[in-house]
Amino acid sequence: MERGDLLTIIAGIAIVIIIAIAVKYGNVIPANRFGSFSKTPVTSPAPITTESAVTTTATVPTVTTLPLTIVPAQVPTLPDPVPVRIYYTSKPLDYPVFKLPEHMETFGGSSNPWADPDVVTFAYVTEPRGGLTQEFRVPYGLWGMNITVEAWTRPQNAQFNMVLCYAKDGRIIDGVEILNRGSVFRSIQVSNTDMYLIIHTDYVDRFLINFITPRSYYNNVTAAGSGSELVKY
Repeated sequence: MERGDLLTIIAGIAIVIIIAIAVKYGNVIPANRFGSFSKTPVTSPAPITTESAVTTTATVPTVTTLPLTIVPAQVPTLPDPVPVRIYYTSKPLDYPVFKLPEHMETFGGSSNPWADPDVVTFAYVTEPRGGLTQEFRVPYGLWGMNITVEAWTRPQNAQFNMVLCYAKDGRIIDGVEILNRGSVFRSIQVSNTDMYLIIHTDYVDRFLINFITPRSYYNNVTAAGSGSELVKY
């Protein structure tokens, strides 16, 4: 056998061996540029799975702001009383004092007005002439008299005099003098005791005395249930 044939046979055997090795180690790839094989198997990379991005949105509760409504405190509304008319007595001489004092001018003018203008009228006196009223009792700790004098015939000569007295002994509580015509206010702080008025007029066509009290006093007495009306005898 010639040398060339021998080399051909050896080359064929080598190819067969290489193919066999390649078949047996199919996962082995060359590790360097010199063609040597790496004994470390190279695994195929894991497939890349594309996942759709999930956006998590925080749920914020919707807060509805309602307008603030202030409800005022419920204060009971009490109806105004029907004013009681006070008449003149038919027995003036039975009273401890039935004449006016001298020097009526010493009583002065109007009292200072009340800070609370909301008032209730609970009684009145209206006459064209003078006299002594029935006895009466006022239940309010603060009350007053709005006095109006009208004179049309001879206003220059008109005169109105009045005193408020204790019914027990005739002592004077307060008094008013109005010359010609006009209006005067008197504030009184005597209550729950018997009183009466002595009134004198000259050339007065008519006068009106309204008995008033602040609404707060009226409400308090009425709510207490102790009797909120003027008592007359």
